[in-house]
Amino acid sequence: MRRMRFFGLVAMVPLVLGVASDCTRTPPARGLQRVSTRIKWLPGVTYAGSYVARERGYWRQAGLDVEIFPGGFEADPIKLVAAGSNHFGITGAEQLLQARAEGVPIVAIYAELRRSPAGWMALRRSGISRPQQFVGKRVGAQYGTNIEPTLDALLAKLGVDPRSLMRVPVRYDLAPFYSRRVDVMPVYLTGQPILARMQGFDVVTIDPAEYGIEMCGNVYFTSERLIARRPDLVQGFVSGLVRGWHDVVERPEEAVDLMLRVEPSLKREEERAFLSATIPYIWGGSTDSLGIMSRDQWLATRDIMVRYAGLPASTTVESAFTNRFVLAAYQDRGRK
Repeated sequence: MRRMRFFGLVAMVPLVLGVASDCTRTPPARGLQRVSTRIKWLPGVTYAGSYVARERGYWRQAGLDVEIFPGGFEADPIKLVAAGSNHFGITGAEQLLQARAEGVPIVAIYAELRRSPAGWMALRRSGISRPQQFVGKRVGAQYGTNIEPTLDALLAKLGVDPRSLMRVPVRYDLAPFYSRRVDVMPVYLTGQPILARMQGFDVVTIDPAEYGIEMCGNVYFTSERLIARRPDLVQGFVSGLVRGWHDVVERPEEAVDLMLRVEPSLKREEERAFLSATIPYIWGGSTDSLGIMSRDQWLATRDIMVRYAGLPASTTVESAFTNRFVLAAYQDRGRK
């Protein structure tokens, strides 16, 4: 079994409770605590709850002046939060477990997506419709994301030798897929397949959940240090998220409008379709309030990663997440 190494262990730098490096562009508003958060990728409706919380003043009402920074292959939220450059970030639950197994003291504080949308797509004319058909094919690889451990787990469960396929490094851009430099493209099922169909390509998708590999999705996280030293700051951040994400799922069209104002380069029809596909993953089939994380789901994710993707069996979930801030946010909403 191949031992996944996600984080690569950057040198740990004590968290600066004020503002670090790229978070000092403008002075904080009077009386507010400057805070920075790092989304997982580029701005879009997938992260709309953060932008709603900022633009509608929910974080300011909690005493926070929050700046949102984009993530990406060169701006990994785990590394940046661990190094103290950002206070909060978004990552996949399985990535968080891998990082903790390597000694990175971070904790999930809010479930953005209760179920992971990680998957793959292929052109229908290729004849590829099942992961067993990846054998001998060029499969796009996005190292350092939750796609790769998910693929490792899927192949191991199905008994497919990972050496029987060719992994080709790719990014989010679909050009390698359209030009057939890769036969199978790693995707988030809430995004690239929708875009490909809008652009006239007939594609099929492969959802690992259909093969028993169903893991938690994206989570907001912070450092153990910040939770211990500034629980009030963490509480204000989560309270704003609760309000922001409720607005998104209750009034999705308004969320799309807001994102278009924030990022005019976004396209309305694409963002509307992306959000419509994302909302079921936000709920994740649960009747719990938004943001609440299930221990059973964390255990299932941990067990899949241990069994199929090389996560150490000693990895536990008890200290990997906490619902205390989400629950307190709902208690506060109830009192109001």
